[in-house]
This record gives sequence, structure tokens and C-alpha cells, in this order.
Amino acid sequence: MEFEVSKLLVKHGFFARADFTYTRHGAESKNDFSVDLEAVSYLPFRNRVATMASLHLLVECKHRHRNNKWLFFPDPNVDKFWQITFGRTLRVVDDFSPVMLNDKYSVAFDESLIFCIKGVEVDIASAKVYDSEIKHGLSQLQYALPRLVSECIEFNLDLSPHHSYPFMFCPILLTTSDIFVASSDTTINTVEHAENIDDFASPVPWLVMLFDRSPEFHRHRSVAFQNLIRFLRKDLPLSRLDDIRRKTSVHERFLPSHLCDDSIRDTANGAINSHFGRTIVCSLANFEALLIKLKALASWTSRARIPLLDPNSPISEAGMRL
Repeated sequence: MEFEVSKLLVKHGFFARADFTYTRHGAESKNDFSVDLEAVSYLPFRNRVATMASLHLLVECKHRHRNNKWLFFPDPNVDKFWQITFGRTLRVVDDFSPVMLNDKYSVAFDESLIFCIKGVEVDIASAKVYDSEIKHGLSQLQYALPRLVSECIEFNLDLSPHHSYPFMFCPILLTTSDIFVASSDTTINTVEHAENIDDFASPVPWLVMLFDRSPEFHRHRSVAFQNLIRFLRKDLPLSRLDDIRRKTSVHERFLPSHLCDDSIRDTANGAINSHFGRTIVCSLANFEALLIKLKALASWTSRARIPLLDPNSPISEAGMRL
């Protein structure tokens, strides 16, 4: 399955590599784990004269037997006390570049999605139900994201503001099973009297799973971002990026230096935490369609850009080195 998926990624212009490793930092120990596939591509996809942005995917593969179906339950809070921020499924991060991107395409994508809070595997043949594989896959992706994000930020900060660029990323839990979402009026009685899963659930190509960010995860994230401390101890380039973005009326708490400082703190507060609470769950049969969709969203987003640093301005390359 991983080989098949990697070939699809390469077909669509990604560089794919297996076993994206990360260290999981617990309260008293640390252990190494990995996500099955990492993929990266650079925009514009067709004409890469100059990189405008990068798109990163983490893909965890779950090969299941043919009798297995994945059943998810939608978030019941919709239209009530819903606190979901749209635009966080395909994450658009322009904070560490001299460019501002419009996230309206990512927001529109979220508005079309189904958000779920629980998923289980249903073995149609044996009538047994499990949730361990889904939980494990979601956890693998969540704990791998801090390494991916911190390295993207570090890469940008090692460049001058003239050469840094935004990045986008998305974690994907991929399964060979068909995916179903239960109707909002599903009850215990509904399930007990159903003859098959179609009686109370509908097939979908993909959905978004919401999950909690535990205190252990905040500790892990904090340690994973410690490589950014060195940028807080010197004048460049964070202060220059702060100055560039401050001129566009960006709030202080969203300036690059504040985001870096938030990321290394063991706390649930901070804008950086919004990147780690959801994952796309997709069936293998629909993965190529999802890839095409994500590439289109990334392309539209990268083209809707506002440069904040005029190459002819008094802040020159030489000035950046002073």
C-alpha cells in the first residue's frame, strides 16, 4: 500500500520518502516512532523558476481486510457551541516569510467538509468493533507534526527574508476500507435494528477527524520546537520579520518572534496550537482525487499573495546582513 501511494504522490509532482521519523517526548522517557510517508512539492507546480511556497503531506497508511468498514460519528456541536476555526485542515503558514497569503480557499475547503469526533472499525463478517488502529494512526500523525512544522520554520529562518517563503501542510490517515459517516439522528436503537451499515450511515470519500491536544502532547510539542530557541537569542532574522509584518498591522501575538516563543512553551495557549488538532481521513480509492484537490487549493492560495518586502526598498540584502 505504501508503495502504491508513494507512486501516486510522485505522479502528482511530490517527492516522497518512507518512514518520517520523530521522537515522542513523554514526561519521563522518549521513544522513536515514524509516519509511513512524507511528501513535499514546491509551487508553482508547473513552472518552478522561483519557489513561491511549499506543500507538505504526512500520510499514515492502514491496510485493512475487505470486510472492514470505517464508521465515523459527526461532531454534534455543529450550529450550537461550535468553536471550529475554518482554514486549519490545509494549514497555511506565511508568518515566517515576507509574504501574506489569503486563506479563503482553505476556509472554503473546510466549509465543505464533514467534521467527526469518533471513529471505529466495523468487521462486517464478525460484527466486532475496534478503534485502536484509528486512534493509533491519528496519534502517529499528531505527534509527527511538530517536527515537520519546526523544521519548516527553521529552514525559513536560516534564509534571509528575501528568500524565505510560506509553507502549507496537511496530515492524512489513509485506509483501504470504505468510509462511512453516521447520520446525525443515529441512536443505539437505530444501530441495533439495522441490517447493514448503510441503514444509518452514508459513504464519503474523506472527512476530518477532530482530536484533543493533551498535556503530554504540549510537552512533546515544546521539546520538538526547542531548535527554534537559537533564533530568539539573536537579532536576525526574527526581528526583521517582526518589523516587516508589524508594518501591516499584524497583532503582536501573531508576530514571528511571539509564535516561536509560544511554540517552545509547555502550554495549551498560543496560536501555534491550532495546527495540531485535526487530520483528514481518506479512503485509498479517493486519495488521488484528494491530492488533486489539495494541489488546486495550494496553487490558488500561493497565487493570492501580497509581498510585504519590496526588493527595491531601502531594506536591501546588504541591509539585512547589517
